[in-house]
Amino acid sequence: MKMNIHFSIGTVLGLLAIRCLAGASSGLQISPAELEVSPAKPAEAVYKNIQQLKGIPADQIIPAMQFITYSLGVECSFCHVEGAFDRDDKKQKLMAREMMQMMLTINRVNFHGRREVSCFTCHRGSSQPLTTPLVAQVGTEAPFEHPRDEGKEEPAPANMPSPEKILVAFTDALGGASAIGRLSTRVEKGTIRFGEKKLPIEISSKDPGRRITLIHMPDGDSVTAYDTTFGWTHAQNRPVLDIAAPEVASARLETDLHLPIRLNQLFSDLHSDRAEKIGDHDTFVVSGYIADKLAANLYFDEHSGLLLRMVRYVDTPFGLSPTQIDFEDYRSVGGVKMAFQRVVARPGSRFTIQIEEVRDNVPVGDAQFARPQERSSPQNQSSP
Repeated sequence: MKMNIHFSIGTVLGLLAIRCLAGASSGLQISPAELEVSPAKPAEAVYKNIQQLKGIPADQIIPAMQFITYSLGVECSFCHVEGAFDRDDKKQKLMAREMMQMMLTINRVNFHGRREVSCFTCHRGSSQPLTTPLVAQVGTEAPFEHPRDEGKEEPAPANMPSPEKILVAFTDALGGASAIGRLSTRVEKGTIRFGEKKLPIEISSKDPGRRITLIHMPDGDSVTAYDTTFGWTHAQNRPVLDIAAPEVASARLETDLHLPIRLNQLFSDLHSDRAEKIGDHDTFVVSGYIADKLAANLYFDEHSGLLLRMVRYVDTPFGLSPTQIDFEDYRSVGGVKMAFQRVVARPGSRFTIQIEEVRDNVPVGDAQFARPQERSSPQNQSSP
């Protein structure tokens, strides 16, 4: 899914849903009521005409579809009929079902059910699978690091510090646990740049895990909010949409003001498994796992202790969807360092946030994080 506008740090999936499901670019029409899903329900109880993905939680459907769009470099309308997602009119949708079955069978028969083969394995961002090796291009490099294979442990390099030591060094580099713990709110103002476009942005955060981002677009604000366990997005003249639960959980790495002193609570296991360079910086890499599945890789400067890069993953039925954030221009605000520049990248999109003004521990009301109420009663949804 290709995205040119409506970007906000930690909110890309929700805004992609606005574009794809609410018709920001392709004319698709789905009512707000149709987008209310319960994670406790299976997909076929919420969406119409589910065939290959029966039994998975309903809130996994959107992340799964987004994984496919990233892998093929297409829009939702490549497979779906605009305004009637449940119809099977397009041959691409029928072929997609066959490909899902093939992929699941390959992984089950050959890899004991591990997701070693995904849509991206063959498509590599193209609607047609790549069958001929590519010739080398000058300056070409992969935009994202390859996550460690699921279920496989690699020995830590010699003299690698423990994850706990790396996180302590990070906390100290920012200003210490006491100073971080005193943060209750943060309000940031600056600009967001994607391509040649540059727009004002405001980000308000409140402990615990609340954040609202406003991008001031020419035709009205693009808004994304997280309130600990749920999130929503809204653009001018578009319905309010919920952010899928897997994305909300993953985005906690961005929305938590006390992240450095809470990282151990966000993961069930941490490994410092290898060191890599980011630019001219030697780094330690801490990998965070939840239920034995890779959730994030965090890259810390070996010398300063600061976080240089975060790659967080949304777990989907087909594979891991990455969001990469590079942190630059660290400055001290009230005794706590923060990155004034963040470069955020996903498959098919990249943008830069430059912060110009920061205020900590100022009043931030709870009401702005609440989801606007504009829905009628839920209906059975059209589906992939």
